[in-house]
Amino acid sequence: MVNIPAPCRVELSAAPVGAVGRNREIARRGPRRMLDNKHTKILLVDDDPLALDLTQRMLTEDGYEFLTAESGEEAQEMLETPVSDLGAVVLDWRMPGMSGIDVLVWMKEQEALEHLPVVMQTGMIEPEHIRQGIEAGAFYYLTKPTEREVLRSVVKAAVSDFQSKQALLDRLRKSDNPYQMLREGIFHVRTLEEAEYLSVRIANSCKAPDRVVHVSEIITNAIEHGNLKISYEEKTELVKSGAWNRELERRLALPENAHKYVEVGVKRTSDHLTVTVVDQGDGFEFQKYLEMDESRVFDNHGRGIAIAHSYIDLDYVGKGNKVVITVACDKHLPPAHTQ
Repeated sequence: MVNIPAPCRVELSAAPVGAVGRNREIARRGPRRMLDNKHTKILLVDDDPLALDLTQRMLTEDGYEFLTAESGEEAQEMLETPVSDLGAVVLDWRMPGMSGIDVLVWMKEQEALEHLPVVMQTGMIEPEHIRQGIEAGAFYYLTKPTEREVLRSVVKAAVSDFQSKQALLDRLRKSDNPYQMLREGIFHVRTLEEAEYLSVRIANSCKAPDRVVHVSEIITNAIEHGNLKISYEEKTELVKSGAWNRELERRLALPENAHKYVEVGVKRTSDHLTVTVVDQGDGFEFQKYLEMDESRVFDNHGRGIAIAHSYIDLDYVGKGNKVVITVACDKHLPPAHTQ
């Protein structure tokens, strides 16, 4: 058995050997994978058959397959049996019997469904109603009547966020982890591919991967909004116009960004994982993003930090370009070596 001195401290690039060529390919096609909606299913739930038909027609050209339910009870019955490739549920709030909020609360109590995104359609836009939905776990909202492009944008955001997290978890389950014995390390991350790669390895070093994988959202935010200085309002318009990936590619290639990186420090003990993320940006008003609020639930992005914060402890420092993440790991992890 090899005895590793503690702490074992290394400074590495997040990317594995051979990743440089792949990063060039990522730069050509855009930093994030373009997720294929073929075979992705959307469950539409509304007690009004005409509303169901209209919603389905507005989403048809995006390539989804559809399941429909005309009551909360029917939706619950359908969801009790696993549905392959289900990407999101578009749920009407006001229905007789089991309401949309009742379905949402039930879903969050089911281990197999708790991470599945719900897009809540409602005519009730009063802050107290929206707050009720947020507290129940609704991070995506649409007002009735819904505009076609807004519907498409919000559903696409929900499906993309969910599929990205599922892809990370799938990579985690399949990957060998070269950092399994790492107790302390510093990594420099520049691209979103490197952020995903490192996040999977960090999650795999702690026996709470479904929580730790949300570290990817924090590192990604540091790259996009910290180093590349993309504002919230700019991202809203870029996502809406479909130009988001192209703009990320353009900014990553700018000379002033060529040598920027996000520093990710990792320290693991027998029962905790601490990840420190520092970007080279000017910081941001992090306080208003730690929780979802009524002003942002209808936007096509802006939920990542709040969702991550619901799973992991986030402690932003100073102006907001540094965050310390703490996760309680399984107590049965092998103990860190001590002298």
